[in-house]
Amino acid sequence: MNYPYFHFTGGLLASLLLLVALFFLLVVLPVGAVTEAFGRLGMTTGQGFFLLLAILVGRAVNIPVYTSEKLVLVQGRGSMHFRFDGFNRQIEYQEPTNELKKQVFAVNLGGCVFPVLLSLSFFVRSRVIDVPNMPGLAETLLWLGLTTAAVTAVSFALSRNDVLTGFRIPVFAPLIATLATTIILIPGPVAPLAAYVGGSLGTLLGANVLPLVMPERRKQLAAPLVAIGGAGTFGGVFLAGVAGALLT
Repeated sequence: MNYPYFHFTGGLLASLLLLVALFFLLVVLPVGAVTEAFGRLGMTTGQGFFLLLAILVGRAVNIPVYTSEKLVLVQGRGSMHFRFDGFNRQIEYQEPTNELKKQVFAVNLGGCVFPVLLSLSFFVRSRVIDVPNMPGLAETLLWLGLTTAAVTAVSFALSRNDVLTGFRIPVFAPLIATLATTIILIPGPVAPLAAYVGGSLGTLLGANVLPLVMPERRKQLAAPLVAIGGAGTFGGVFLAGVAGALLT
């Protein structure tokens, strides 16, 4: 019997070129874009690269800050076992067991802690270092506040409760709000700073913090772990801040 098979006839050179092209498109270009965005905020290429690594690694780290007395249902995983007895094969399936756990609230290292610290750092740097045509302190705060408020409003309007992640938001919505605000309203010299600060903090405030302080929204949360800046909002925070700074 002839079995179907796949055969690539492009040769070794074509295979290597394809791998190089994929590496360039999936790794080099995104990393270059992120380091360029941090470069617009005053970071060197090396600093931008290490910041990117820290943010991506920090995405997996949730720092618990409060454990509620509220119990939520956590569904366990079923398991399947195969057992061979002579010529007979037996399949055993264990039903998943559900359990009740206390709800934990946390902050995500890569999606909350780092963006907040970087926003403060970039703002302080803009005041300490003489940036050409940078407006005064009061005007800078005005533009930062305007961008943050606009992104917060959009993020809050689109934020939804999620049974797995706590909250979720369409990943490109904060970025679109950031770009629309900074491109139309914010002066050029302060635009990258306003995009990063307003995009990051606005997404966190609108998608996580404001819904979390609302009793009705908080009571409806069924996720065992609710992380500010974690799964469900990390992508929106990252894109709004980094891509916003790059494209303004």
